[in-house]
Amino acid sequence: MTKIIEYSGVKFWVSFCYPKNLAGTKSPCRALVTPLDENERKITKRQLCGKDSDEPVNCFVSGLDPEDIEQNHIPDVVNQLLGLMQQRGLYTLSDCGKLSQETDLAVIAKAVKDTFFEKYSAKYKWAQSTCYKYRQQYDYMTEALQGIDYRTLTPDTESLIQENICRAALLDTRKDNEWVPGLTPPASAKTRLYLFYRLLELLRNTEDYDIALTPSRYQGKTSRKKLLLARTDHARNLPNDLLQKLCKKDVLDGQIGILADTGLRINEYGGLLFCSIGYTDGSQGRMYFIRVSGQLSRQNTRTEYPKTDPSYRLIPISQELGEQLIAERENLELRYGDMSLLLRIGQPEESEYYTDAVTISSHMRQLKEQIPQLLRQPEFLEEMRKNRPYTFDKASQDEYLNSMLTSHALRRYFCTWLYTVSGVETNEIYSLMGHLNKNIRQRSGPCGPTPAEIYRLCLLKHVSRTLFHAAHPLQYNLGEKCRETEVPACSVEFAIPPETSWEIVVEDSEPFNHVALRGNGITWDVRYQDEFRPNPNRYALLATEEMYTIQSKGKFLDALKKATKGEKLNK
Repeated sequence: MTKIIEYSGVKFWVSFCYPKNLAGTKSPCRALVTPLDENERKITKRQLCGKDSDEPVNCFVSGLDPEDIEQNHIPDVVNQLLGLMQQRGLYTLSDCGKLSQETDLAVIAKAVKDTFFEKYSAKYKWAQSTCYKYRQQYDYMTEALQGIDYRTLTPDTESLIQENICRAALLDTRKDNEWVPGLTPPASAKTRLYLFYRLLELLRNTEDYDIALTPSRYQGKTSRKKLLLARTDHARNLPNDLLQKLCKKDVLDGQIGILADTGLRINEYGGLLFCSIGYTDGSQGRMYFIRVSGQLSRQNTRTEYPKTDPSYRLIPISQELGEQLIAERENLELRYGDMSLLLRIGQPEESEYYTDAVTISSHMRQLKEQIPQLLRQPEFLEEMRKNRPYTFDKASQDEYLNSMLTSHALRRYFCTWLYTVSGVETNEIYSLMGHLNKNIRQRSGPCGPTPAEIYRLCLLKHVSRTLFHAAHPLQYNLGEKCRETEVPACSVEFAIPPETSWEIVVEDSEPFNHVALRGNGITWDVRYQDEFRPNPNRYALLATEEMYTIQSKGKFLDALKKATKGEKLNK
């Protein structure tokens, strides 16, 4: 199908088709866009680009269908072509009645889109994934500006635009479907509002548009009901016994166990290679971990660009899970050869292991659909309802809980485990989650954990309770050199050589701990026992010094002190 469209006074020849190589993708339709001169002849590469070729200028655009391409993609390509034509003298502003005199804010926003992202992506150092997301939200924001004259912008008009943006965002959200003016806007609306403020800044300061309005930030308040729902039904405390049953049943080939044991983002899990699983040996035997070095792109192919820079990280995993993953790889290598650089989420067939984009896309879609179904089973929901601190609106709480039980709930479960069970320091939790800790100065240059740090993280996993095992004790042979345990542990087992005596110092990490010594044919003598001393280690569950020391003295303490001194003088 071919047609001629006119944009800003210039005609363009457009041809649509559905190539076979794009079938099954998210953009199966392709279009060729070629500018036409005054005589409606196709402009050549020699005329537009100065190349030694008389072939027409054909710009490729892909999309869902011709309507989608014409509405959402062709305007960007046309603006680029108009810029090149203007540089080559093939197009002037007078040809279209001066584009700069256009008053519709939506048309102006589309015309300056490339300039907008060229400026602000460099100024604020937006990542590639951020730019991709912002471009989509920019197009949605532009739709809310249709029919608005930039010369008549007033605070009332700005409030109308803000409300239009928020209402349009409600169509794409799963949770904030009860928004009304005055409340905090949905997450996608916040992005669109941010881009709207930046657009007005660009038009006023760079494009020399006479805009009298000084934009004001939309200040919404979170409803009390929404705050209560977020604080009471956040689906972080998934039932351990039910999750363990899912792991033991090997549901979805053990993928639920991997996500809950590592806290990976769903696209990070999809981007795992067989060589991403590693191990390290030490005093307690072999420990396993996962290296996160990439993720799945939007085209369902692996990319080395993760969501953020801190997403490059190393995560310890349970010993049972590590052995299971290594055994899985060895079994597949017997059939297909070396699997090191293949995606773990691929699909084995009789003669080949498939990791193409279509196969991965189908499997990821199935994964995102089945995990919520498993987590929303009646027994899961009933168990979490029983554990609610209190009930204030059962219908709303059930609806919110159901919306939070997605594959991301397993990542929240892992984060809760880090804070409440693992004993990992708070600063290390940021890195294990792939988040940036802005309170700590980051080391410059490439860096990563040392072998000793890797083994220590794996030991903390070893001595903690997980979905795959109970808390393991640390085991040491006192016939060898042993000065201290490598990590704090609730249980330590020693192999003591016969007819020897040893002095063991047990350092309490919290008050009122009970130290128990057990063994056959062993006698012991407690030589000394100090009172509780604060532990210098800053673990997540340990109280800081500020919590149990007096920071300042009030009038009551001063009066008590004076009264005590008076009694001593009288005596």
